[in-house]
Amino acid sequence: MNRLLCLALVSLLFFCSSCASLFFGKDAGKTIGESYDYLTETIDKRYSLFDVKNVKWEDAKKEYRALLTDSMTNEDLLNVMGHLVGNLKDGHTNVYGGFNYSRYWDWYLDYPTNFDYEIIERNYLKKNHWRTGPFLHTIIDSVAYVYYGSFSPSISGKDLKHLMDRIRPMKGVVFDIRNNGGGKLNNVKKIASVFADSTRVIHDFFFKTKDGFSEKIPYKIKAQKKRFTKPVIVLTNRKSYSAATFFPSGMATFPHVKIMGDHTGGGGGIPYFFELPNGWTFRASTTRTIDTKGRNIEPGIPPDIEVQMSPEDRAKGKDSIIEAALELIRVGNLE
Repeated sequence: MNRLLCLALVSLLFFCSSCASLFFGKDAGKTIGESYDYLTETIDKRYSLFDVKNVKWEDAKKEYRALLTDSMTNEDLLNVMGHLVGNLKDGHTNVYGGFNYSRYWDWYLDYPTNFDYEIIERNYLKKNHWRTGPFLHTIIDSVAYVYYGSFSPSISGKDLKHLMDRIRPMKGVVFDIRNNGGGKLNNVKKIASVFADSTRVIHDFFFKTKDGFSEKIPYKIKAQKKRFTKPVIVLTNRKSYSAATFFPSGMATFPHVKIMGDHTGGGGGIPYFFELPNGWTFRASTTRTIDTKGRNIEPGIPPDIEVQMSPEDRAKGKDSIIEAALELIRVGNLE
């Protein structure tokens, strides 16, 4: 059983972790009640995060099932299902109807943005920055600044080598993952491995089973021979979600790394896709992730150093968070 769970988890990590994947089925027919019941029963059995959601799930199921009618439209049914799963407050749990999909985005919409890409592009990256695969990077006063906007695109070995060759002589690295909505966990492992001071377990995964949870499945980062162990500051905001919560949570285990900015958005449960009887699909979080501090990272993680973008700096074309990170590296003391 443990081997099967590991294989299942590996499949989730490498094939189902893209937050942008959409799967659409046929139109809803005469299976309104059946589809609703399948949705709720599957979540009952497979959803992994009830203990951190503080939701009255049984009450919600009854409330929304009472709204079903034989004559309701596909749009009405999607609204009912969407409002139901919205009670879980989970960006990884959605219903896809082909014409639209339900979503819960309050994990970032209810908070300050702490990010302005135009300021970054014009005043930090500037015209002559490098674009190496998915990495946008430049050098600012002997400090490497890297903006990484998504964990979804593949990262080649050459991409990572070119990036590391450029930043290796620098005093430190500011690695910016603000407004990064996540993507492939394999990219978390690739990037973290070039900053790891040693081979470490950075998370433990637990897969939801019929009777509870699997034994812990360690997520290990193997340090590369050519690695960067000078100061690294990872910048986050509320829109750093899914893989962009896994990454800073894992990086924080390395002694030369600090997390700066705002709390991340969360998304610590790995989603799995299911098909409804009416042909629609839905996904739900089916794992829990515990970091080395014993925290379930589903609600996100706080930064080591909280910095908010000030309106005054923004008006001057400055990014308060980047400025604070650069100054900390210049001082040279991350303690």
